[in-house]
Amino acid sequence: AAGPPLANVLTLGVRDIARERQFYADLGWPVVLDTANFVVFELRGALLALFPIDELARVACEPAGEVGGGIRNSVIIIAESAEEVDALADRVRAAGGRLTKEPTTAEFFPGRDAYFTDPEGNFWEIAWTEQDNPVTAAALRAAGLRAN
Repeated sequence: AAGPPLANVLTLGVRDIARERQFYADLGWPVVLDTANFVVFELRGALLALFPIDELARVACEPAGEVGGGIRNSVIIIAESAEEVDALADRVRAAGGRLTKEPTTAEFFPGRDAYFTDPEGNFWEIAWTEQDNPVTAAALRAAGLRAN
């Protein structure tokens, strides 16, 4: 099919799959597959997969990277309201995640955001801005929540 590729499954290579599974379950994210070494959570418009880092390295034919050591990437969670940024930050804190940036007025767009890491240091941003923001509009289209 013509057009952009379908790329909506994010896999995190993790050291302690039981701890990571529990963290995301404690956030209330629904599990769609749960095996001993592969867990998938359903998000709106995307899936989050957890896979042991050594297995991910083996199947990708690449050495496993080190956990921690600062931020190299983050996944943005599009919140529906400024209040939802705060509510998800509270859930992250309760589940044992680490907020690296408390909910605040966003720096690069009109809205609100926060940053957190899961127990192994994978970074996420929780962001809210008006739906006419081009990134938010595209994310809603990608999730099938907006036609244009």
